[in-house]
Amino acid sequence: MLWVILSAAAWLILALRHGRLAVWLLLLWLPVMGWVQLNVFRDSSATVLIYEFLIIGIYVAFGIRAVQDPDRLGPPPLAKYAWPFVAWALLLVPMSLSSNGLLLTLLGLRTYLLPIPLIWIGYRAFEHRRQVETVGWLLMAEVAIIAVIAVAQLSMLSTVGGTVFEVPLGYGLAGVIRPPGTFSSPGHYGMYLLFAIPLAMGLLSLDAPVWKRAAFAAGLGGGIIGLMANTQRATMILLVMTLPLMAVLARRRQAMTRMAMAFALGGAALFLGSQLAGQVFQERVDSIGGDVNNTMVVNPLARLRDSLETPVWGSGIGVASPGSGRLEPETSMAAPRRTRESIKPSESFMAALIFDTGIPGLVSFYLLLGVMVHRGLAAVRACRGTDLGMLAAAILVFQVAIILQSWAYDPLHYPPSRVLFFLWGGVLLALPKLATAKLPRPAASPKSGIPVRRLTRPELSPARRRAAM
Repeated sequence: MLWVILSAAAWLILALRHGRLAVWLLLLWLPVMGWVQLNVFRDSSATVLIYEFLIIGIYVAFGIRAVQDPDRLGPPPLAKYAWPFVAWALLLVPMSLSSNGLLLTLLGLRTYLLPIPLIWIGYRAFEHRRQVETVGWLLMAEVAIIAVIAVAQLSMLSTVGGTVFEVPLGYGLAGVIRPPGTFSSPGHYGMYLLFAIPLAMGLLSLDAPVWKRAAFAAGLGGGIIGLMANTQRATMILLVMTLPLMAVLARRRQAMTRMAMAFALGGAALFLGSQLAGQVFQERVDSIGGDVNNTMVVNPLARLRDSLETPVWGSGIGVASPGSGRLEPETSMAAPRRTRESIKPSESFMAALIFDTGIPGLVSFYLLLGVMVHRGLAAVRACRGTDLGMLAAAILVFQVAIILQSWAYDPLHYPPSRVLFFLWGGVLLALPKLATAKLPRPAASPKSGIPVRRLTRPELSPARRRAAM
């Protein structure tokens, strides 16, 4: 317990003194968090809360500093569109406490309200584009390393033909083994690749030094190879749908040229990945056609119909939140005991949102998402004449992909996608400002404190000056 308290205090001090650095460290922590969970803590569920405590520390630090300097650290104008959903969720708290109990209510509030202020954090995470480049190349180097780990995991646990030797903790089995890389589950790794591959293509369009662009290229290649090892079908489908949209949003000759180069690099990565993943990747691709109707139409519609049988205001916060299926709480008030059959965890985010908050919650939450996409599109247009245009388009298509996937799955319930969606959504809103911001000049060398006598040549008299000539 002492170690936990000291770690929390150290993180809070770091966030207070270097808030933006804390945000960057959070972004670098998300991809390796699962490895720490599985290999250090031997746990894949409870220790996932570590990243949430890091987020809370950042909120506290940014909140204190925003009061002191609202112009530099205040929330973006878009924040007002989050208040309808926040207000409705808080109005549901008394009903949720009486029907679901304190534990489930807190679980639901944490699920839906905790990530929303990340829009504000992302909006203030960078002061100039050089910081974006630095965080970008670190993230891309991480993606490349994780891809190497995922391929090694696949090769050690299955043959080239797909025969599985073993399925350790954290791995998935869907006809073929699915390695998690450094994540706690293969699904989380697949969702991270949905973000990383477009981001790498956007970063490649920056006018950055050659060594940084090499890191961006390594991230793109690693992302594609990692996807072929991980075989996340939803990510494959969404990338096929959204990457052409990214090209449409760019609409500049230079951006299109660089995107064509990125596609060529992606083709080379596909060839290399096919040599490493073998039959495993092909089997997963072949399975898409036979399962797409059930996955994208039949199952989501069944979940939606089930959710619409609840009252208009929902069943109370928490009944469909992640982790609710493991709970069987008893309320502290004279309400009947909640049984496991009354808990409604749903694989579709939209259905789960209706279970928890009803139709008003669904409408107000998707109002916020719609405004985020609309303002993001305006940011893409504002950046179109700069080298940040492709990066802005990459973030926007990732947001569109997450909203589309929320119909059939629940990416906004779990890390890393729930963090990346809101945080990088805030970064997207700030990109037009970063595109025009001046880069900081290097600090001048400090003057020495030792007095120096300046030697000057004495003036010559006119007669001596003529003699010297």
